[in-house]
Amino acid sequence: MKRLIVLLIVLAGGLAAAAFVVPSNAASVNGVSISQQQVDSDLNAIAGSSDYQCFLNAEAAVGSDGETTLPSATGTVPIGEAGSRPTVTAAFAANYINTVIVHQVVFSLAEARHLEVTPGALAAGRQDVTAQTNEILSEVAGSKFACPSGSGTLTAKEVLASMPPSFVDTNARFEATVNVLEDDLAGVGSSEADFQRYYANHASDFDKACFTVAGYSSETEAEAAVAQVTSGTPFSTVAASASGGESSGKCYILSAVAASFPTGSNLEHLALNTVSSPIADGSNYLLLEITSRTPTPYATARSDVESAVQNAGAAKASTTIEAAEKKADVTVDSRYGQWKATSAEVLPPSSPAKVDVLNPSVNGVGTATSSVAPTGQSS
Repeated sequence: MKRLIVLLIVLAGGLAAAAFVVPSNAASVNGVSISQQQVDSDLNAIAGSSDYQCFLNAEAAVGSDGETTLPSATGTVPIGEAGSRPTVTAAFAANYINTVIVHQVVFSLAEARHLEVTPGALAAGRQDVTAQTNEILSEVAGSKFACPSGSGTLTAKEVLASMPPSFVDTNARFEATVNVLEDDLAGVGSSEADFQRYYANHASDFDKACFTVAGYSSETEAEAAVAQVTSGTPFSTVAASASGGESSGKCYILSAVAASFPTGSNLEHLALNTVSSPIADGSNYLLLEITSRTPTPYATARSDVESAVQNAGAAKASTTIEAAEKKADVTVDSRYGQWKATSAEVLPPSSPAKVDVLNPSVNGVGTATSSVAPTGQSS
């Protein structure tokens, strides 16, 4: 009997040791490892930044027109050793693993296409991250998704300063890589010579155009206004009584205005002093008339040229990335969840049924059904 007890103690010790061995990889994508340490570090940083959490929730809301919010980040499950760090929910951890997987898919696509992310592209990527963050925060200002700050409205500078520099660098690298991929898939390229050649072939798209704009609450109302102009009433007169207001004399780079509207608006080809067809703008409709166009030198239009190239390749890049995700060989540590290739997402792990747990009251069954310990520690 004593010999058997010793054997059980040895086995128990072995099992305990195995239970606390943490795999070095949280996931892998096509053989490229995503380290457990890095994921835990990122989750720790996010869980410790209420500003970044608010931004992520705002980003999800803007992307879904307020229909979707991000899973709660903070929860009952510790990151790393029990009790030593902030906690996250299983749903949020799975969501973040999705993000990291997409990043690696994009990096791999760029490498496979032999695309170079130059220091200049990285700098532009960092500027894009800042600009996009500010844009999202601005869009939710005054709504239930708004992010407050001691100075009023939260800014990108505050959000990004709340995260480790390495985290911000990775996001800038991802944005820069997507930009380079879009440049390539647009059939243009990312070099200065490529942009100059594109400008030479599309110079009129970058004219500085001045507009008269009228807003309407419905497409029917906008079409009625077009009919008035067709019958001979000057657009300036029609626009002055537009239900959604009127503006005139404001001038912008034409390609930038065109990019802000749905595909098919064809503003670049709208003749001078001609009223456009109704253009959807959220739940409203706009009519535009270009009153003047002035050529813009390449040096002045440089950033707009780059944006136009990226816009030209954006749809194809999105399709390419989505297809690559579904085809990727992805493995995920089961404590984060399970990879579903058909929808290219990580599904959070499920809690065991209550009947399968020997002592539900001790193990908290029914009280933490959405949580999982990424590092194998239990709460």
